[in-house]
Amino acid sequence: MYRFILFLALLLVTQLGKAQDGLMITGRVTEAATGKAIQNATVHLTGSNNSTLTKIDGSFRLVNNDGYDSIEITCVGFEPVKLLVTKGQALNLVIEMKNSTGALQGIVIGNAKLPGKAFMQKVIDHKATNNPSKFTSYSYASYTRCELDIDQVDFKKAGGKGLKSLMLKTYNSIDTTAADDKELPIYFAERLANNYHSVSPHYDRENIIAKKNLGLKTDNLISKLDKFYFNFNVYDDWLPLFEQTYVSPLNTNAFNYYKFFEGDTLVENGDTIQQIRFTPLRAYERAFTGTLWINTHTLAVESINMYLSKTANINFVSDINYNETYQQVFDSSAGTLAYMPYKFSSEIKFESGLALLGIPGNEHKKGMKFLIKNTTVTDNIKLNAGDEDEFVSRLIKKEQTTDWDKPDAFWQQHRPDSLTRHEANIYKMVDSLKQNKRFERDIRLVAFAGTGYWDFGSSLRLGSLTSFFSKNSIEGMRFRVGFWTMPGISKKLNIFGYGAYGTKDQKLKGLLGVKYVWNAARWTKTSLSFGSDYDFIIDQPDEMDKDNIINSLLRKKIPFTRMYVKEFLVSHDQYLSPDFSVKGAVGYKELNPVFDFKYRPINPDIDKPYDSVFVKKLPVAEASFVIRYAHKERAAILNYDRIRLGTFYPVVTAGYTYGFELGSAQFEYHKLFASVEQKLRLPPKSLLFYRLDIGKVFGTIPYLLLNIPAGNEYYVTNRYIFNTMAPYEFAADRYVSLHSRFYLGGALLDKIPLLQKLGWRERFSFNAYWGDMTQSNMDYNKNSNFNLIRKTPFMEAGAGIGNIFHILSVEYYRRFNYLGIPYAKKGGVYLGLTLSF
Repeated sequence: MYRFILFLALLLVTQLGKAQDGLMITGRVTEAATGKAIQNATVHLTGSNNSTLTKIDGSFRLVNNDGYDSIEITCVGFEPVKLLVTKGQALNLVIEMKNSTGALQGIVIGNAKLPGKAFMQKVIDHKATNNPSKFTSYSYASYTRCELDIDQVDFKKAGGKGLKSLMLKTYNSIDTTAADDKELPIYFAERLANNYHSVSPHYDRENIIAKKNLGLKTDNLISKLDKFYFNFNVYDDWLPLFEQTYVSPLNTNAFNYYKFFEGDTLVENGDTIQQIRFTPLRAYERAFTGTLWINTHTLAVESINMYLSKTANINFVSDINYNETYQQVFDSSAGTLAYMPYKFSSEIKFESGLALLGIPGNEHKKGMKFLIKNTTVTDNIKLNAGDEDEFVSRLIKKEQTTDWDKPDAFWQQHRPDSLTRHEANIYKMVDSLKQNKRFERDIRLVAFAGTGYWDFGSSLRLGSLTSFFSKNSIEGMRFRVGFWTMPGISKKLNIFGYGAYGTKDQKLKGLLGVKYVWNAARWTKTSLSFGSDYDFIIDQPDEMDKDNIINSLLRKKIPFTRMYVKEFLVSHDQYLSPDFSVKGAVGYKELNPVFDFKYRPINPDIDKPYDSVFVKKLPVAEASFVIRYAHKERAAILNYDRIRLGTFYPVVTAGYTYGFELGSAQFEYHKLFASVEQKLRLPPKSLLFYRLDIGKVFGTIPYLLLNIPAGNEYYVTNRYIFNTMAPYEFAADRYVSLHSRFYLGGALLDKIPLLQKLGWRERFSFNAYWGDMTQSNMDYNKNSNFNLIRKTPFMEAGAGIGNIFHILSVEYYRRFNYLGIPYAKKGGVYLGLTLSF
């Protein structure tokens, strides 16, 4: 302990000495014409060997220990700038560079052909020493901003009367450089958060403190851009991007994927920094092209800039540029300085024209396209701070909130990185546009077209457009409209429902309910609802809403398999921890199938089923309890519901259902069930999805209350159901099921020259179901129309191609057994629509 205190004292004295002897020079370099940051400009302390490069935001810092009084800033394409610096005028310099008309259009790096394999081997050998993930605990604040622009906009064509012309005129009047910049911002958002990590006890937590956006109706539509926000640990072997993985240049086996070359060296604050250029070893490799800057003494990464081109086979995206900067932070447990990520920046350029549909062709470089910019700055980084676990736990819990709206004064005080002139002008543009009634009307129409919901202020929402019309053999043409109250009425209480009408059955159907969100940060919600309809809309990932015209057109020629359901339901979602949640429900419902179904009710006099009395309507009373584990699962809130956006860790679910006698409900039974599912990345290109279910039903009951594997009544592929099986085809009271799909990610098709540019991705599926039934349930249901699984499980397999036109999949499924059953399909071609990257 005394040695540690002595070390801190010596360190403090040393730093004080440096502060007295040296002069810290900091600033930011931008383009004079546009205000854009200039990256990789050289800032040189005139007369010395000390220089540095500007970061992606144009910032730099230098220490002048030897009394030099000037700096020179140079960058290819710009005129050099020389500047005198004095002790009182050396911080936060604002340096603008003018374009040089006769400048070279490229950068020639000295020694660019010198192999860098030997040096990179040393860097890779020291990964464990420099990897930020080695720390057992750390915390930091983060500030993130996200911007969406329309790039390559011709501001001279702003003479029209449409929404785009109005925005062009307004922005051009505020930002005088907009016409040269050719970027029209349409979305901007900021976020402040505190982040905590610990190995023991284990926790990874992000507490969002504040959010800010433009306050437009389209913000909810565009806010899904968070999937385009990413930051990497470049010391990892594989870097995840969407559902794919890419090889890190610091991969343990990096030389199997990359070529490395040594570039320039520079001296920054007394340290020698080596530049390393890297490129993929082969075309269509899941690898980056870019530049590393590495401290030659510690062999730690100081910064990295890398990009992916359209050959990376990312849908809708032509280029991704990523930059990560490190800074030294004091490690309190080791008493030394360590490199930690300080700033992450990325730019994602989207394709345009036919390329958006996956059709290869020459890119129209001047064509308009979307551009997403993300920047995250960290602050107040603490390593192994030694805070007591109970203190940190209380702090994390105290910070959790969904009250993210903060005044402008809060943002001005807490932003660790100031807005650029361009970003500040975005807020000015929107403030001006909000005064225009035509803009408000048009932006609402755009939001309606994109989301399918129409909002009446912040009080009421109607929708959705996609489920407004469908068609089936029972109802004929079906029309449905849903509604939800909005936070303008109450942030916690929501009244919701829908109404539906069929032209053939001429019945009104619908649902009415209320939700109360007790805690949105630690998701806790209670719901109560009553409704009657032909099935409720299935809340199943990867499945289309059944009320849509596409499913209506692709329905198989089999009998209608829905049932008319009246249900009263009370449910409660309870947060336990960031990974665990539980849900309890109690409900009463009446099932009235439209297909052939009958069962023997219970004779109350002898408490046994009637021998020759059959009825169709089945009353049911149930209570259920489900616990769910999902580590690092992303989620979003929509219409007072928590929408799960997935995780790449296993998701484990276990539950119990108790059927009890109540009112006309006569059957008592018990159900136990469990499942595990995962999307498992298999670098470099593959991904495996699997879901395993197991369960047991105790009790003698009608087969509709047993386990019925989900069959598919449409030629629309679904990875959660059995595609060649008909609905209600099988039943069991003890079962095991497997759903799996193996995505190769183009591993085979990328090797075929004619198909490489199409970006198609092959996939294979296999599903199986095994179940049996007790003799008592077989005897009770002997007059029912279903089938039993024998010793051999039901099996089906599929092979297909996805990513056709970036959204379409075509898959052929083959059924291996149980082919003699009516309406059993031996095989068929199934279509799928998936928006993925």
